[in-house]
Amino acid sequence: MQRVINFLNGIDRIFAKVLTALLIIILLTMVGFVVTQVILRNIFYSGIFWADVAARNMVLWIAFLGAMLATRNRQHIAIDVITRIIPKRPRNMVRILLDMLSCVVAMLLAKAALAFVLEERAMGTELFIGIPTWVAQVVIPFGFAMIALEYAIGVGLDIYRIYKIGSHNHVAGRGRG
Repeated sequence: MQRVINFLNGIDRIFAKVLTALLIIILLTMVGFVVTQVILRNIFYSGIFWADVAARNMVLWIAFLGAMLATRNRQHIAIDVITRIIPKRPRNMVRILLDMLSCVVAMLLAKAALAFVLEERAMGTELFIGIPTWVAQVVIPFGFAMIALEYAIGVGLDIYRIYKIGSHNHVAGRGRG
């Protein structure tokens, strides 16, 4: 069992590094587009006609990639007033149930987002320079699916840790930690 967990943790670390690299590349590209646009508009009174649209869509990608990383590290926004005031043993169960609920909600959002992207694909609209609109939006269902997967992995790890070391020694809802 430990080998499987170590293997999955290795894949998870690689995935996190890929996400981080994508975030950096997209952010730098977006900043480059915006700076270039400012220079072209203010000095040369021209610009790249598709750069603003590209930058707006890059913000969407940054938001979802960042949300995937935040969920993985359990650094996302959470309202956990109840879990701070109840004793440790029931707190672990409440956190696991809340993570399960979050997983289900993220799966439903992924399903709805996939339907949206497939509809956009069927419409055949173009974003800019021949790129279909749905290509820029594919990050939405992928992001929600990965967030659901991160919650599912976190729940599985919490249950495994509680079973292995006991609920009195483990704080659930901490993700990979």
